[in-house]
Amino acid sequence: MKSGKGNGRSQTFPFPTKRISLRQGEVAYFDHGSGEPMLFVHGLVGDFTHFEHIVGPLARHFRVMGLDLPGCGLSCKPDVRHTIDRYADVVLEFMDRMRLDRVTLVGHSAGGQVVAHTALAAPERVNKLVLVDAAGMRRFAPALRQLALSVVKPWLLSRTLDWLAMPMLGQVFVVRNHYTEKFVNDSLDRPLYPTMHEMAKVFHDLAPDLLSPTIVENAAHFKMPVLVVWGDKDRLIPKESVTEVAARLPRVTLQRIPGCGHMPMIECPDRVVRAISEFCEAGAVTRELSA
Repeated sequence: MKSGKGNGRSQTFPFPTKRISLRQGEVAYFDHGSGEPMLFVHGLVGDFTHFEHIVGPLARHFRVMGLDLPGCGLSCKPDVRHTIDRYADVVLEFMDRMRLDRVTLVGHSAGGQVVAHTALAAPERVNKLVLVDAAGMRRFAPALRQLALSVVKPWLLSRTLDWLAMPMLGQVFVVRNHYTEKFVNDSLDRPLYPTMHEMAKVFHDLAPDLLSPTIVENAAHFKMPVLVVWGDKDRLIPKESVTEVAARLPRVTLQRIPGCGHMPMIECPDRVVRAISEFCEAGAVTRELSA
């Protein structure tokens, strides 16, 4: 990564950053618009600016909110083990502090697993659930899972994340456009907050949860309408996993985005805005997986 003036997050996010004190510490968040509340949760060691291209258009019709999870972005870096369950508790505490009885939860990747756990823990608080290329949908072979856990060590990650950045980004995107180019440039501006050490800790802490198929195994328990958004060129979430999850969810809308990778809200934001808008406004229950 190049050394830079920024902090690794987008400097063009359309809404101001606010702060709120939760039990784990101070959390950065945004809150804009009016209407049905919609809460966004980012992926692994990301931040809420990953949603910058979709929250602007959605804010014309919904109240949009999002937070940097503890250990990530501009939020606190508590000396605790980060887990998906603990992050789900943070989401619920944030909702309490914001006096939100019910919301539509939108989560990407690891954030998809966080919002799924939130919906399982407090289904009465979740109006609708949107899973964008979510972790927890894939079944990993035990040997592969054990191998991955054996190499995900904080001391190793803190020394290698720097030069692994470009190879990892190469696995995320399929299309090169001005959205993805901007994201790569933002990401390669060396982060000040969090540091490499802090990012490595989050990677290490969450690895066991992210390699567990908790969404597919609990799919039958999601009673609220669920939108699954999936880039069909995602190298991390295969078609077989998405098919299994869609078959198990009681009330599912599946939106396949052709030719798109793991971060469709960056790579194909217009398609994601349309999918979320139609899902939240129509509330239809459909199955749309193409052969």
